[in-house]
Amino acid sequence: MSARNPGTKLDLDWISRVRVNTQAVLKRAQHIQGLKLPKNQWQAAWLLKAVTLIDLTTLAGDDTFSNVHRLCMKAVQPVQRDLLRKLDMQDKGVTTAAVCVYPSRVTDAVKALKAANSSLPVASVATGFPAGQTPLETRLQEVRIAVTHGATEIDIVVNRMLAITGQWEGSDFIKTSTGKEAVNATYPVAIVMVRAIRDYFMCTGHKIYHQVTGQYAAYHDLPMA
Repeated sequence: MSARNPGTKLDLDWISRVRVNTQAVLKRAQHIQGLKLPKNQWQAAWLLKAVTLIDLTTLAGDDTFSNVHRLCMKAVQPVQRDLLRKLDMQDKGVTTAAVCVYPSRVTDAVKALKAANSSLPVASVATGFPAGQTPLETRLQEVRIAVTHGATEIDIVVNRMLAITGQWEGSDFIKTSTGKEAVNATYPVAIVMVRAIRDYFMCTGHKIYHQVTGQYAAYHDLPMA
């Protein structure tokens, strides 16, 4: 990842000039979804690349050490070994990008990955996930606990009241959603967000990243920037 995003002063004039042509966005999304998929080795390459960008996640209310352990083992070996051998990728260290759990399960994830001799990062949702409506001190304490226990990435749920009232802060990446809504990532929303990231980079020179949140039934469902 590049240098941290320091944020920028709130520019209401810039924000007021933002316009989204809904029909154009929908047309672009339809075009992307209609593109022919790459075949054979190119399709395999795309799929393997997608695997390495996934934060494999469990955020269930009944999470235990055992299912966090299974998640970590899947993250360390997300693709069957025989398939990797067929692709001549068995020695390339193909893993997911990270595992993501609640703060209370970070220790479990770190322990499981250490036992597997893996340096895979552990991410954690904190700050009152998924609503972001807990008091500030509680939110900060959640972050401290997760980091102390070994998390190297914190997925923060923005307090939307602060955003609405113009109290913005910088971030290193933005996500489409918490993954807990009935509708999470969609092509049109992803397109608008990556274009906003592009505009921010052109204005400030600071690069941030986009994370798509939710479940996808098939390769065809993965949004493309």
